[in-house]
Amino acid sequence: MKRLVLGTLAVLGACGPSGRGGEDTPDASGGGSADGSVIPPASRVYAHSGNKLYQIDTQTLAPVEVGTMAGLGTQSLTDLAIDKDDKFTGITLDKLYSINATTGAATLIRDLSASAQGFTSLSFIPMNLSDPNSVDILVAANSVGEVFSIDPATGNATMLGSYGTVAAGRVGSSGDLIGVRGLGIYATVNIGTDPMAQDYLARIDPATWTATPIGTGTGFNDIFGLGFWEGTIYGFVSSSTTTGHIIRIDPNTGVGTDVRANSIRWYGAGVATDAPILQ
Repeated sequence: MKRLVLGTLAVLGACGPSGRGGEDTPDASGGGSADGSVIPPASRVYAHSGNKLYQIDTQTLAPVEVGTMAGLGTQSLTDLAIDKDDKFTGITLDKLYSINATTGAATLIRDLSASAQGFTSLSFIPMNLSDPNSVDILVAANSVGEVFSIDPATGNATMLGSYGTVAAGRVGSSGDLIGVRGLGIYATVNIGTDPMAQDYLARIDPATWTATPIGTGTGFNDIFGLGFWEGTIYGFVSSSTTTGHIIRIDPNTGVGTDVRANSIRWYGAGVATDAPILQ
């Protein structure tokens, strides 16, 4: 099942459920921008299928293929995290990888400990969201809304808190988690136990990790990736085994709007913790 803006915003983080399967197919445009344009150097929004990494042109929203994540073997990447130094880290259901931002190649860091397996949501989060020099920590959430920090060196997980509950039920991760300096922490979440229910955009309290869902829902489910760039929040929707959609999510109402369909089944997304807040 499974950006915020100080007026309007954009961030990427990513994840997805353990039930993801199937091979991804190339974008209908052949893996590049539909108009043949080159991605602006400033664009640092990335998304991925199960085994391919893409950079997103934030002007046209065209996904441009970086490369196959060779090194994953038969596994699928369930999420991607990018720190302030543009270090790419990816996760499968039981392994942690470094990802080459230029080629997409995946290199095993280590098998995850039993306490850190089954996560589909991953992001680097600044320990101090207002300090540009703050250390980033690697954070993951699971389907029941438990939030953990993961030590990239040991693969061990330490529980930080929980998304909690609201009147309609338990809040769980539906596929993504992001944190950007000056913006805050956001996640896509489910409320209750219905796997077919729509996803919500939620604000996350950095002290307790409690989630506050925004509005009455995005109107979409399976938002496996979340992105933010210069005032716009993007969601990456895996609508079937062969298609996907990029949506914009209003940070005030939580409503999603479909802006681009393609033949990529999105598994996750990510953006650096120092992504620009405004244009």
